Amino acid sequence: MEKYLNSIIIKKNKWSDFMFFDDFEIFDDFDDFEEVFDKMQHTEVCPPCVQCGYCCKHTPCFYGEWDEEKQQCKFLTEDNKCSKYDEIVKYEESINAEVRMFGSGCCLNYLNPDRIAKIRKINNHKSE
Repeated sequence: MEKYLNSIIIKKNKWSDFMFFDDFEIFDDFDDFEEVFDKMQHTEVCPPCVQCGYCCKHTPCFYGEWDEEKQQCKFLTEDNKCSKYDEIVKYEESINAEVRMFGSGCCLNYLNPDRIAKIRKINNHKSE
């Protein structure tokens, strides 16, 4: 059963927070779906953000604004950080937001060329 649970979780992590199964037969050996869903709920879905800026270059978040000329959120800095970070964090803390803009990880990680390049750059610096 652990093999099957890990298979599901790997697929879940691989596709960010969407779940796709190419083989529904993996569910045939499950006796207790509650155990499966419990494990899936307590498994990190999104890997950590590496501040590649990819998400802000495709669409602005709830707090952002699109810069038509630059084709990215107008609050994205040159080093791929949100210039409204402190303001957003403070606001979300003040309303005790259950789901927050920052700290959830990268939800656009699958085949994200900017993320892949940033991770390679980070790994190259570690090996020097």
